[in-house]
Amino acid sequence: MTIYLYVKTHRKTGLKYLGKTTSLDPYSYHGSGGIWKKHLKEHGIDYDTEIIRECQTNQELSQWGRYYSELWNVVASSDWANQIPETGGGHCGPDAARKISATLKGRKKPPRTNEHKQNLSKSTKGISRPRSAQHQESWIESSKANWANNLERKKKVSELGKSNKGRKHMPEALEKKRQAMIEYWKLKKSQDS
Repeated sequence: MTIYLYVKTHRKTGLKYLGKTTSLDPYSYHGSGGIWKKHLKEHGIDYDTEIIRECQTNQELSQWGRYYSELWNVVASSDWANQIPETGGGHCGPDAARKISATLKGRKKPPRTNEHKQNLSKSTKGISRPRSAQHQESWIESSKANWANNLERKKKVSELGKSNKGRKHMPEALEKKRQAMIEYWKLKKSQDS
């Protein structure tokens, strides 16, 4: 997987943003920094993208991201929209992110206080929820019917699959599928641009 380290420069204002993406098209990727996104919203999506590195690992990206962040002083300089050095790990480096994740795994959340419960209650007031017994009964019945239909459908699909077992696609059919996928990705790419 290629990780692109890039510099985006706004054409009207000259503000720059150092960032990274794994997007297949790094030129159409706008960037994710808060200040940068706000700037694009205010001044329009009108920027140039320069790919400065193509990295193969997060460690390589982190190394080059730190290098360029320090070289250009992207955090302190008013010419840049970066709030933190670009390391590829968000607000902390990849090692710190792994450590935090490992620490939080299996952790039980503290019990909610009465104040917290009241705030949750207030925030959901006015949201309609099915409460009548009649509605609950109809919901249960429809769920049972859907479940039964799913079982029947699964059996039919399974039987169909058994009858086609071992069959090979014709070369014409495979070529037709391949051409359809090429057209699909061309259309998708043109829509993303």
